[in-house]
Amino acid sequence: MTGALICPVCGEPLSAGERAFVCTGRRGKVHSFDRGADGTVNLAGGGYRPASGDPPDMVAARSAFLRAGWYAPLAERVAAAAEGLGAVADAGCGEGFYSVTAAKRCGFLYGFDLSKKAVSRAAKLARAEGLSNTLFSVASVFSLPLADRSVDAVFSVFAPVAREEFFRVLRPGGSLFVAAAGAEHLCELKAVLYDTVRKNEPRADLPAEPVSRETLTFSRTLPRDALLALYRMTPYCRRSSPESEARLLALPELSVTFSFDLYRCEAEK
Repeated sequence: MTGALICPVCGEPLSAGERAFVCTGRRGKVHSFDRGADGTVNLAGGGYRPASGDPPDMVAARSAFLRAGWYAPLAERVAAAAEGLGAVADAGCGEGFYSVTAAKRCGFLYGFDLSKKAVSRAAKLARAEGLSNTLFSVASVFSLPLADRSVDAVFSVFAPVAREEFFRVLRPGGSLFVAAAGAEHLCELKAVLYDTVRKNEPRADLPAEPVSRETLTFSRTLPRDALLALYRMTPYCRRSSPESEARLLALPELSVTFSFDLYRCEAEK
């Protein structure tokens, strides 16, 4: 089920071949996009740079942290939102942790991210789970290679919200699900790193008044390896002083609050 894909060059439908996705283009000019050995395809279009997206060390840290199950309650909420749907797009899918949980509940899942390393990890994770209803592609959330009104839902989990683009690809009555940091998210981690801890602001880039909103909050005591993985998967590892990082590295464990604001917006019918 890859019929929703469109060419990033000309916008014409893409046909799936064994080794490539191809469109006939406009005026008969063919555009071809090779499948990688991992099954992924680069549909980012012009202007893509190999260094786009999160760096490999951040991707690796996030993958290790998520696969250890620390965010399992959030993954379950994402999966529940995908229950019974046909086609779903995970915009900013990262290494595919949430994509794979959602794909187990829906008909087909498209995962898009600018990080080639992350997309490759996502495809390998889906294959390890025995899933055949996924396709992971390098692409920007602001220029999804999907036809108009082609998916039942778009998921944006800790990723930028591209208002017009998401509603362009949603079918009438389809849903946009957004997961963002809640006010108290990682407050204890920030208290170790910074003198002043500020609460996270509510999401300001939602495209419409949410149909529903809830906050999922829980705490976990993280051992040192999990704590370091969490730190390295966040922007804090690039914003903290050496002294702050040393304080964190000295801790054997830390109890951390995880808080997620969950929104659902609906496309017009």
